[in-house]
Amino acid sequence: MRAVLDGLFLGPAIAAVADALRTAALADRPVAVVGHPALARGLAERGVAVIALDAAARPLRKLRDAAARSRLDALPIGDRRLGALVGWGVSGRADWEDVLAEWSRAVADGGLVVLVDRAPSIELSRRALCGGLAELQQRPAGRMTVTSGIVTEL
Repeated sequence: MRAVLDGLFLGPAIAAVADALRTAALADRPVAVVGHPALARGLAERGVAVIALDAAARPLRKLRDAAARSRLDALPIGDRRLGALVGWGVSGRADWEDVLAEWSRAVADGGLVVLVDRAPSIELSRRALCGGLAELQQRPAGRMTVTSGIVTEL
């Protein structure tokens, strides 16, 4: 039943994130998916090299070797190691600025941070811009919005 619900509600988000990632210059760097294992699994099924990071680090059938326990605001990844990071649910956090700074730290210059959320698109745009992301793009994904921006080292 959970797989059916994930497919129904996450399908548009997975497609929108995959579309955003196609526009990024990943340069053979991995993509971290933070906060939503089913989203990580869906992207892996589309051929994306995914590292799943989640507070619970639940085992994922397709990602057994690539799942790790992590707090959203303290990633176990070195500076500028990722080609992209896909983050779930930043709008509901009071510390969203710190979280976005941490996510951007882990992404290589020119890489992509992708926010997936149910918040209004204008709020996600504001947070992405305040977080230092450039060249924003938004894609509707059912009840969610996928906002992507390029990490630039100033």
